[in-house]
Amino acid sequence: MSNWNILKPEIEPSDFIIDCRSQSNYESSTVKGAYYFPFIKKAFGSDAESQKKIYNPLKNILGLIENNNKSRVIVFDEGMGMFASRMVFFLRAIGFKETFLLAKRWPFNCELEAGSKIMEFESSEKAKALKGIVDKSFMEKNLTRLQIFDARTKEEYDGSIPRLSSPEEGTLCGRLPGAFLWDWRTLYESNGMILDKSKFLKRLAGFPFMPERTTIIYDYNGARSCLLALLLKDVGYQDIHTYQGSWFEWRKSNLPKQAVSIYGIKNQAAIAAPRVGGKDRKKV
Repeated sequence: MSNWNILKPEIEPSDFIIDCRSQSNYESSTVKGAYYFPFIKKAFGSDAESQKKIYNPLKNILGLIENNNKSRVIVFDEGMGMFASRMVFFLRAIGFKETFLLAKRWPFNCELEAGSKIMEFESSEKAKALKGIVDKSFMEKNLTRLQIFDARTKEEYDGSIPRLSSPEEGTLCGRLPGAFLWDWRTLYESNGMILDKSKFLKRLAGFPFMPERTTIIYDYNGARSCLLALLLKDVGYQDIHTYQGSWFEWRKSNLPKQAVSIYGIKNQAAIAAPRVGGKDRKKV
């Protein structure tokens, strides 16, 4: 196992276990006693309702952990992926620091059962701020003062496609101004395990970023950002945040954008370009 503090090699009998694979896979077979929380798969914006849909499930999960008298949470999916990372990041953001990724790829040796603990909660309570999660207004206000990582693919970053899976014709492509690309897929070794910390630090040294400055990570809908956020926090970055609205929300605004294009439209010159900013202003 790579030497990351966010990883744990085994599940202990006393752990609270969360499965972040697909619901169908969970229902078919999961670790005995594991819970499933569908909210983790959803896209969230900066509006009050979206914030409630993050905060309320997390608060209820904390209640379940307490009621079960658990002191550590272990999260897994197919293999330390985006949704398990998002769950770890969210639970740490609401204050439960003893939350970790399982350093294994599914399937692994364990006692199994059909998954039946599917938990959905009403989003009735007003959301409280979560440490490490910022909204669109924060991004707009501080855009020129932030260190920004784009955790999408190079094709998304370059404005060739709006999203990695199932891109829709007519959708706006592009990126946030000043963002640096760090494709989240490169955070893994060829065997699917998370990159060794020494390799990560060597790669990180190639970016003109400082650990003490505010650093934002975004992608298409906020899930891919969370693993990079956890790793940066692990190596001493002090002010790490994810923008959960990400490109899914930003593309619909009139805020600055770079590398813009409309997916599937050949005559780009005939389209009224959205407001853009940064180096690419003259190119659009």
